[in-house]
Amino acid sequence: MEAVEAVKCVSIPYQPSEDVLRLLEAFRDMVNYCIRVGLEKGITSRFRLTREVYHRLMEYGYHSWYVLSAIEVATVILKNYRKAKRRNGRVKAPRARRLMAKIGNQAVKVVDGMLRIPLKPRRYLHIQLYRRARSLLEEYGVCSVTLTSKAVYVAFSKTVKVEEPEGWIAVDVNEDNVTAVSSDGEVKVFDLSKLKKASYGCFERKRSLQRRYHKDRRVLKKALSKLSENYRNKVSTMLHQASKRIVKWCKDKNYGLIYEDLKGLRKTVNAKAKRFNRFNGKVQLISRRSKKLKRRLNNWWFRKLLNQIEYKALWEGVKTIESRYTRGSSSTCPICGSKLAEYPNGLVECERHGIMNRHIVACVNLLRWEPAVRARPLLECSCEASPNEAPFGADEDKAWSRRGEVASPECNARGVTGSPITRHPQTQQNLLKQ
Repeated sequence: MEAVEAVKCVSIPYQPSEDVLRLLEAFRDMVNYCIRVGLEKGITSRFRLTREVYHRLMEYGYHSWYVLSAIEVATVILKNYRKAKRRNGRVKAPRARRLMAKIGNQAVKVVDGMLRIPLKPRRYLHIQLYRRARSLLEEYGVCSVTLTSKAVYVAFSKTVKVEEPEGWIAVDVNEDNVTAVSSDGEVKVFDLSKLKKASYGCFERKRSLQRRYHKDRRVLKKALSKLSENYRNKVSTMLHQASKRIVKWCKDKNYGLIYEDLKGLRKTVNAKAKRFNRFNGKVQLISRRSKKLKRRLNNWWFRKLLNQIEYKALWEGVKTIESRYTRGSSSTCPICGSKLAEYPNGLVECERHGIMNRHIVACVNLLRWEPAVRARPLLECSCEASPNEAPFGADEDKAWSRRGEVASPECNARGVTGSPITRHPQTQQNLLKQ
């Protein structure tokens, strides 16, 4: 059991006044000034940057906590810039563009159901809190506040104890659904096909608006902004509902959560290679994937869902694992380890065990391949494969298979790693065909 700090945030919409807008612009100027000084003098630490710019920033006349927050934000931007420059030397100098201001919890209070935020010495901004935000902030307190031109984001935290789970639930994120399989054989599918249809519909409506208002950029910008906001709200609502149900399932069963490490997916999709351009007769960088596929996957919401699952699980004390053992998880038979043939509608076929559900196969393999849960195999073996035909190896003297699972003599004799279990209420065929 370990104690960690979990952080959440609530959004409070408000109508900014002229004083607030001036504060946001001044905060952006302070951040840009800090970045410029940091680049000119090669400053890498926040302490040195504070000594250089603190007295100059106090001339803006705002609360000192805004000055320290601006230095903190600039330090983070400079740190990210140095990392990007080490990876790629051709990086533009950073610059803050968005209107925002950040302040710590030292000067923010909840007074009579209203959030009191200092602007200048002895001058405050009061924002009415709705019931849920008021109850959360009164219970957990305020960690920090971020002001934008549309809303106030208030962060709060609590200390949670993450216990060792009694079992595990593997999650496979797809474009039109989220499939989850528990280590006791229960399967749940969360249908999100409406988001895929909404993505296509939003793209077509954007094209229609661009054709209609291509001569009036002001109206076009306003219409596209409203359409994008509606689409983002729909995506956020459905993802919050799905992530909440998944975490509640884990909490009720006292199970941990395993999900795929999908980092670098968009980088792979957008990769380019030197090829011959038949239109201009030159050899140049051309995308490997089609425009339609890139549009689909670049608009995919997988990272947003995984972030929601991660912070909600941490808030409830549910242990999570971002598995790196995902290569070939949906194309490898979880029973015998052979290569699966692909079929339409999310189906795959094994020569020995028939047609299976591709997404459930991926979840089962996550449970079998992850070292943290490999001692809890899910499926029992019923195939007649000989040890020589076993793709994972059948040497009884070796305790580790190619995927790092625990091998037992009973299953090695049948060419399968991982000891079978008899408490499973379903056969492996019923599980994989759900």
